[in-house]
Amino acid sequence: MKDKEQQQLFTRRSLILGGIQGGLALGLVGRLYVLQVLNSQHYQLLSDKNRIQSLDLLPARGEIFDRSGVLLAGNQTTYRCLINLSKAKEVQNLLEGLKSLIDIDAQTLERVTGQLKKRRKAFALLLKENLSWDELATLELHAPDLTGILIEKNQSRFYPHPQQTAHVVGYVGSVTEKEALANYQLEIPGFKVGKTGLEKHQDDKMRGQPGLKRLEVNASQRVVRVLDTVESIKGQDLHLTLDSPLQKAVGEILQTAQSASAVVLDVWTGAVLALVSHPAFDANLFTNGIGKTQWKSLIDNPHRPINNKIISGQYSPGSTFKMIVALAALKKGVVNPQTSFHCPGHYDFYNHRFHCWNWRTGGHGNMTLEPALSQSCDVYFYNLATTLGVDAMAEMAKEFGLGSLTGIELVSEKSGLVPNKNWKRLMKKQPWTAGETINISIGQGAILATPLQLAKMTAMLANGLRPIQPHLLKNTVLSAQTPLPHSEVFQNLIKAGMTGAVNDPRGNAYNARILDSEKQMAGKTGSTQVASITQQQRDQNTHNDRPYHLREHALFVGYAPVDHPRFAVTVVVEHGGGGGKVAAPLARDILVAAQQLIKV
Repeated sequence: MKDKEQQQLFTRRSLILGGIQGGLALGLVGRLYVLQVLNSQHYQLLSDKNRIQSLDLLPARGEIFDRSGVLLAGNQTTYRCLINLSKAKEVQNLLEGLKSLIDIDAQTLERVTGQLKKRRKAFALLLKENLSWDELATLELHAPDLTGILIEKNQSRFYPHPQQTAHVVGYVGSVTEKEALANYQLEIPGFKVGKTGLEKHQDDKMRGQPGLKRLEVNASQRVVRVLDTVESIKGQDLHLTLDSPLQKAVGEILQTAQSASAVVLDVWTGAVLALVSHPAFDANLFTNGIGKTQWKSLIDNPHRPINNKIISGQYSPGSTFKMIVALAALKKGVVNPQTSFHCPGHYDFYNHRFHCWNWRTGGHGNMTLEPALSQSCDVYFYNLATTLGVDAMAEMAKEFGLGSLTGIELVSEKSGLVPNKNWKRLMKKQPWTAGETINISIGQGAILATPLQLAKMTAMLANGLRPIQPHLLKNTVLSAQTPLPHSEVFQNLIKAGMTGAVNDPRGNAYNARILDSEKQMAGKTGSTQVASITQQQRDQNTHNDRPYHLREHALFVGYAPVDHPRFAVTVVVEHGGGGGKVAAPLARDILVAAQQLIKV
């Protein structure tokens, strides 16, 4: 009986134990089913995440060419060093080891350390671009000991003519945090975006589309093999209206000045054939990050080499504005071609005396409009101003694009300023005065214009008053423009005055004339004050002996050839003095070069 009870107890216990074992086995099988069947995709992704890493590939940036296909901005093959951030805790040690192998400056270390804190989720972080061959060989040699280092072939921006085209083409630079927030693709290590010039204005078109490379890595995060690659797509190329030989020639011509600018337009299409702001800078310095010392030398330079003076320099136009005043007076019937005013060298208005530029010689005598333009008689235009009024001058100026952006494909263009009575009432809360009108009539006072605006104005005077659109892109679609509705007789009178200014022995720019009759130019000189001239300085004739920064700006606008105009030019020499003496000879050399170099 006792044996039977023990047997039953054993059997019960065996059944209980077997049930427990069976339950455990069933639970294990169920768990394996969940892991391997129901959640297999999830764990496969986790496994692939550890095994496979994705590396974004930078696209080649679109290139820039001049009107004849000369390369102005291109790409060159370089190598760069990336750090695998999946081993973030070891990056500092890795950096210390790399410092003994390649040149890594303090600025780079600071940048990498800062980015390391913000971008830990990224697979790779750029350490150094444009590795030298010695650095590349050293890194490849020590690669087995440098866990987490990637060496990658890359396309880097370069400018074959870095100073010659700096202000037109611009330059690229690293992406800022603000820029990266607007587009996640810009977070790719080493991505460059346009910062100035066409590089910035056309940046969206020139960036291209990034590619992708999937890499298999081992437990040490060393690359085992490339699984697949989606190639990047190159950005759009740009073809410009700029003529590289003329651009170079203009740059060399301006070298005689400390600070100057010049632009050449096709008078019929508005195509920019040359655009130079002097002094310039080396655009290649910015591609991989300019040093603090070099940057400081540029921004501390009083001649502002970083600024594009053609579009952002705003100057009083001086006597180059007289054509606008003359045309406005003819339109309003204030004068006709025979109207004469006497110039004794000054113009008295109530208790104030306004001087003519040649007041020391007793003035110009009796003047009609054409010689008043060619000899730039201030007194003639003072007389016009008091009858014409500032609003009529402002209205005509705006018809020629003064006071408005030209819309050229460059960033940081300024609009200049064409003042009138309403402007002063709104901005200054004061009434306009007759004395201000007199100043405006010779391009002084509150009026401001950029060299590009003056070139557009000159081109329109040369082409029969047809509005033009200054542009740099060769494929720009030009719409038909209706000429301004002003008498051809008036136009020819203005052009005759500009022709006489250069080719008449009494003209202000006669010494800068082009002797070849088929290439002769017409134009207008200008000099604008940057500081008042005292009566004592006038009496002693010492106003030209003032310090450089107080001297007048020298201007010249012109076109050539006279009989069949094709090229319009503006030259501004900052603190250069007289326009006829300083700016006109430079403009002559530029127009001669344009006619020699551009045949079609």
